[in-house]
Amino acid sequence: MLVFLLFAHIAMVWAEQQDEALVIAQNIADKIALDQPIFLDIRCGEWTPALSTHLNNLLLQRSADIREIYAHTDFSADNQGIVLSDYSLEQALLVQVEMSIKWQNREHKSFFSYRSERNQVNSFTVKQVQLPEQRLIDIYTYDHLVENEQGNSLSTPRFHWFDPLIATAAIASIVFLLWTIE
Repeated sequence: MLVFLLFAHIAMVWAEQQDEALVIAQNIADKIALDQPIFLDIRCGEWTPALSTHLNNLLLQRSADIREIYAHTDFSADNQGIVLSDYSLEQALLVQVEMSIKWQNREHKSFFSYRSERNQVNSFTVKQVQLPEQRLIDIYTYDHLVENEQGNSLSTPRFHWFDPLIATAAIASIVFLLWTIE
């Protein structure tokens, strides 16, 4: 029974990530120019397989010319990266998607107390580079707020510095009223 519950939990988490990856892929695909062959370079950690699948499917539905990057291609500064003559192309578009993790802090304030909330935000940076001249055409950032993540936290309510003064004044007022009432 325990194994079944664990498997069900993993399946639900995987399904949620697939839905989130589809939303992210749709936002990225809307910004990509489709007028020339496209090379996709996706570096998004655990999101890479799902995002790659959804982004490829969305671009193929829009009749994009997607080319696969050879496994030995290196994008370091001392290497040219993609050699277009290997693909029989004169021009192409390299779309690089990278993910970074940011944290969003929010404070919830009331008169007597406050608390802070910290949420994880996955920031996807999409760069479109014109090949072979390596000219940056467009850069776009899409922020995705991660809901119900283990790293997200909500602090316990904290009181303001003047709360002991207010409590002391309230207790003193009650004592004074009880002392003077006869």
